[in-house]
Amino acid sequence: MEKNVKDTLRDYIIQYASIEPDDPDFSDDVDLFDYGFVDSLGATEIVLFLEETFGIEITQADITLYPMNTIDEIAGVVEQKLQEK
Repeated sequence: MEKNVKDTLRDYIIQYASIEPDDPDFSDDVDLFDYGFVDSLGATEIVLFLEETFGIEITQADITLYPMNTIDEIAGVVEQKLQEK
């Protein structure tokens, strides 16, 4: 079974940020920046990962227009981009 956008993103962030899967502070709706899981460099890495993995482009306008602080929010933007393809 193919993993969905949210599962793929979550797995990447867990690996990238070395997060323990049972970390009680980590969830799909936690602000990744406020909780220190991701910084500005991490955000760039996530965007590059998403663009390469899903064949989409996340523009500066997207970053400005859409909140992308949680796994839920980021996955929502990716899913919207995939529907536009």
